[in-house]
Amino acid sequence: MKIKNYKCYNAKKEFEIEPNEWMQGHFGRLDLGLKYLTEFKPNFIEKYIQHLKKRIENALNIIKKKEGFYDFPAKEEKYEFLDKYPELRELTRVFFLTHLNPLKKSTKDPKKYIVYGLNESKAFRRISYHRVKSFVEMLGKEDGIELHTKILSAMIKELTKKYPQQDDIKILESREKAHKSWCGIGMADFTYCILDDQSVVYRFDSCFAHEALKDFNDPDIAYYASCYGADLPAFNEGRIIHLRRTRTLHHYDYCDEFYWDSREFKEPPEQPSIEFIEKMGKEETK
Repeated sequence: MKIKNYKCYNAKKEFEIEPNEWMQGHFGRLDLGLKYLTEFKPNFIEKYIQHLKKRIENALNIIKKKEGFYDFPAKEEKYEFLDKYPELRELTRVFFLTHLNPLKKSTKDPKKYIVYGLNESKAFRRISYHRVKSFVEMLGKEDGIELHTKILSAMIKELTKKYPQQDDIKILESREKAHKSWCGIGMADFTYCILDDQSVVYRFDSCFAHEALKDFNDPDIAYYASCYGADLPAFNEGRIIHLRRTRTLHHYDYCDEFYWDSREFKEPPEQPSIEFIEKMGKEETK
């Protein structure tokens, strides 16, 4: 057993992105969500689009925009479903860029801008919040979350099939890559415990997923809009490295994440105890 503490949380951590390229990925996810909303509830989508647009407009009206940073030409990518709603696409674009709030251009690449990691997280997590909140406001919490779950599960299955984990993936190597990525954007303070060669557990004491949404003071919807997808059965289906959580920072003082290599266990292993997770790494430093 090996335990490490990572003190990586930094709301002002800078990193570089190419805004148009970044937005294409998130437009693609929005397009995929609209695809399944059209399939599952076709008579609802027009009213939903209008409601979502209003929420985004209201959100933008209370944010001080940085003049000029969102004026550069939009990249003309085509999306089968999103392109039916050009006003929603443009509102989403402005929402993304308003939250990204680029600090300055990169000195290394003229297409890239420097942003804060937390701002980047706010950009895509808050638009997700408004999408889920629109379902709940229009359909009620139970039916709204049921529809969100159905759409999200279908999206996860499609994306997992499109971007499968490599057959030669190794859990410890994959976790080290994740740590490098998380710390590179200042995402979290976390404790990491290698239980054995095939399973690991984390305690997150801070994380952008929570920080980006906590100002809404709406922990249930914040959870459904951010961490919920990884807790759905569809998330582990088709994957080699499986994940299980018992709590998140939206409702508790910490989040736990338990990963294991499904090739090495005939049955899912037992989750480390809450007592163990709460105490692990208290005497360790990094």
